Formats: sequence, C-alpha cells, structure tokens
Amino acid sequence: MAETISVIIATNRGGPYLAEAVDSVRAQTSAVQEIVVVDDGAPAGELERFAAEQGLRYLRSPAKGVSAARNAGAAVASGEWLIFLDDDDVWHPRRIEAQRAALDANPRAIASHTGGWYMDADGTAFGSGWRVQQVPALDMLRGAAPLPRITTLLVRREVFDEIGGFHPGLRIGEDNEFIRRLLVHGESAAVDDALVGYRRHSGNVSRRMLDGRLSAPRSLRRLREEAHSRGQRRVVAALDERLRAMRHEAADENLGELIAALRHRDGAYALRLVGYVLMTPWSSAQAVARRIRS
Repeated sequence: MAETISVIIATNRGGPYLAEAVDSVRAQTSAVQEIVVVDDGAPAGELERFAAEQGLRYLRSPAKGVSAARNAGAAVASGEWLIFLDDDDVWHPRRIEAQRAALDANPRAIASHTGGWYMDADGTAFGSGWRVQQVPALDMLRGAAPLPRITTLLVRREVFDEIGGFHPGLRIGEDNEFIRRLLVHGESAAVDDALVGYRRHSGNVSRRMLDGRLSAPRSLRRLREEAHSRGQRRVVAALDERLRAMRHEAADENLGELIAALRHRDGAYALRLVGYVLMTPWSSAQAVARRIRS
C-alpha cells in the first residue's frame, strides 16, 4: 500500500491532550502525508494558532457536531486513505506500518482496523483493552463479532465518498452508523494489536447510553431498507438478526441503568428509562427474569 494518508482531527475544544495526539501521529514509523485540524467551534483563534505552530492544515467549520466536522475535513483532505483521530487519543508508533501491511496482505479490503488500550486522564493504561479478529463483514453486521472502532479505522477515501461520509444529522451513534454502511460495501483488514490508546476522562461524551440505544435500531432499519432495495438478501438477513439481538441487549442495559439511576436518586433519567421499559414490556420482562436467574 503506497497510497497517501490524511489524518482528520475534529475538535471543539483543543484541550490539554491535542498536542499529545498530534505527537503520536508524527512518531509513526510509517509517516502520514497530512494532518487536518477541523475547528468545530473552539474559542476563537485558539486552534488556528496551534495548527500554525505545529504546521498542520487548519479548517474552521460551523459548529454542527462531529459528523459534519469530519465530513468537512474529509472534503479538503488530499489523501487516498482517511483516518479520524479524536483529540484526546494516541497511537502506538507502529499503527500505520501495521495497517499498511494488513492492507497489502488483503488488497481488496476497503478499510483496516486494530485493537487498542484504555488509559486514564494522565495517560496511564488500565484494564485489558480490546482485541480484534479477522472476520467477514457480514459477521460484524449480524453482531457475531464487534464492529471496528472509529478511532482505529483506516478507510479508503473513494469508498468514504461513495457512501456519503458520516450522517450529519446524528449527534450520537454516528460512528457505528457509518461503520455499518461501510461494511455493507466491503471487508476491513484486522490488526490484532493494541495500536490506539482510548482516553477516558471527565470530558468524554456522557456515558448515559439510552439515546444511543434508541438511535441504533432506527439506523439499522434504514440500512436494512436500503439493502433490501438493492436486493442484498444476505445483508438484510444479517441486519434482521442484529435487530432481534439488539432488543434483548437494550432491555438488559436499560434495566441495569434504571437500577443505577434509582440508587443515585437520578429521578429524571430514571423516568426516561421507565418510559422505554414500558414501551418494550416483553423484552423488559425477559431482562428481569435473566437477572433473577443469575
């Protein structure tokens, strides 16, 4: 794989970790050709000064959320492959080298993804991270294997353009929605090494996942309709299987969050969860039964 790579960092804060993220890109054993910083509404002048000092390409974008910002960065990027780096994550120095090798070994792949590790606000690794394995795209679509994580994804530019990039109307779950559309179009070459560090800290997106659980089935149904219209029967069957499993998973997660919200006396969030539980009585009853049995 000799093609060029552009890295896109969409941020509305800059923050204390951005320089570390950029440094990890520049420390790669296989260099990227371009780093684009997309300013999605940061304080005036802050990111522009940083980009100028670092020699990065800078783009000011209207504050419309991460999906629109990533799309704007992709529109001006010159690389034949794209990577989307969060402003608080870091890379292992061999990340690009390893993904280039994986794509050389699988030249028909339209993307590549890796494993990774978790780190705290100070950059100290914790937990066991996550692994990946080479499985067919259909297995990921039906939920038999986890989806690639956007922070580890290297995607062919022409395919990104073909599927329309990120859905600009989504503010939550946009990563998985994009990745599922990508997997309908082809395979991703997996690299089972921890090559991306995901930082968990107080500035991360809220861990309340109800909104994501509500949006995911809608996105899946929309994708299913598109696949059905194209006659992609195997994709339709895979998405149907994922939708069935998602109902059970959502019921379990809602119940767990409801219990936690009640313990913490978070009445407003508990009320939202109760409303969703009542909308899916059978799945919710099964979730209660599973907890009693365990």
